[in-house]
Amino acid sequence: MSAQERYRFIRSELVRRGITNKSISDEAAVSREYVFMVLSGQRKGYRVRLLVAQKCQIPVETFWPDTPIQYREAA
Repeated sequence: MSAQERYRFIRSELVRRGITNKSISDEAAVSREYVFMVLSGQRKGYRVRLLVAQKCQIPVETFWPDTPIQYREAA
């Protein structure tokens, strides 16, 4: 899956569940720009990845297969 396809897949899951980048950024105490960079693959942001996966109730490795095992602990 390309970075653009992955971004579209993640965004579609977030939109379907009514979750905004702002709500993620507020909960993770990071900027909305940082959340976008994580979703689009420009940054790793394992804490943000985990939060996104938890909110979508989907395993982290479904969205980001390259996530190290110690950061897959949630969804």
